[in-house]
Amino acid sequence: MRLGPPVATFLLLAGALLGCAEDERPEEPTSSGEATSEIPGESPSETPSPDDSPSPTYLEAGDLPATLSLKEVEARTLPARPFADFAVTAGDGVWLSGVAPGAVRYDASGAITARARIPGEVVQALAATPESVWVPSLNPSALFRLDATTGAVLDRVRLPASPVAEAVVGAAGGRAYVLVEPSEPRIVVVEGDAVVEEIEAPEGAVAVRAGFGSLWVPTHEGTVERYDLRRGSWTSVPVGPRPRFLDVGFGAVWVMNQGDGSVSHIDPRSGEAEQLAMTGLAIGGGDLTVGGGAVWLRTDSVVVRIDPRTRRATHVIGPPPGSASAAATDDFLLISNHDHNAVHVVGLPLPR
Repeated sequence: MRLGPPVATFLLLAGALLGCAEDERPEEPTSSGEATSEIPGESPSETPSPDDSPSPTYLEAGDLPATLSLKEVEARTLPARPFADFAVTAGDGVWLSGVAPGAVRYDASGAITARARIPGEVVQALAATPESVWVPSLNPSALFRLDATTGAVLDRVRLPASPVAEAVVGAAGGRAYVLVEPSEPRIVVVEGDAVVEEIEAPEGAVAVRAGFGSLWVPTHEGTVERYDLRRGSWTSVPVGPRPRFLDVGFGAVWVMNQGDGSVSHIDPRSGEAEQLAMTGLAIGGGDLTVGGGAVWLRTDSVVVRIDPRTRRATHVIGPPPGSASAAATDDFLLISNHDHNAVHVVGLPLPR
């Protein structure tokens, strides 16, 4: 817990950053503008006016704890094929996409306790409540709602357009929100077994989560756009460079910034964001999730545990290099690694 206050500095960042699994996914003809495609230039840390284009602000690395090996955290490494990818917590289990026959549920022992057959390819991070798990798929474009315990398909809804690859689906209040059509992004609202609404999404939208009566949509412009579900209006929150994956919990919205490895903490009451220095390095792929009493930043080289109260890193775990996801219950952390066809199951709490 030795992370000092964030220190702003200006760096140059070359090249575009990719999402969790982009390198290994087949190219989809409908996704030529997908969220993980190369973006020219750099992402500003604040929304520029038409006459003002400030240089982007980047954070240096925070004072992170020493990296713990999988052995030091007594992880169990299990095979997971063909492509262990997005993880999400649902109750006392973790659901993982990309494991045959489509999505499976793990318990704290590392055993698979439920399986769901998902046709097509799962290209978005999942959403869950204690009762249900939402799984978007491509080819066919559909949204599946699963029973969080058994994996039984409760609803299958045809989507009017392709889900945006490497994005995030949101769920709250019995509704699911899916970002579709990267060239003209919009958010499809699903309730029960039907699409009930479509909301035009901001240009450059890369994901959507739901919480605090709003939708939260990170964009290529270094902002998270907030859509008030009651008023039907948008407001903008400047965050770090290249925001990507995000989650809602502990009274806040937490956002991974791929441009500098930082995390943004958004207060939903004030709409203000605090940038938390973490790795100080660009993130090529990974995830950010909330659960097990912490916020988990999954990069392509480490998993960082962030205390939501102090907003400081308490642990860093170093799995074999490779991208995928992480999710935690009160009893265990599951780290997926599609580059090694494996999952790592770590008992919680972590050693002090």
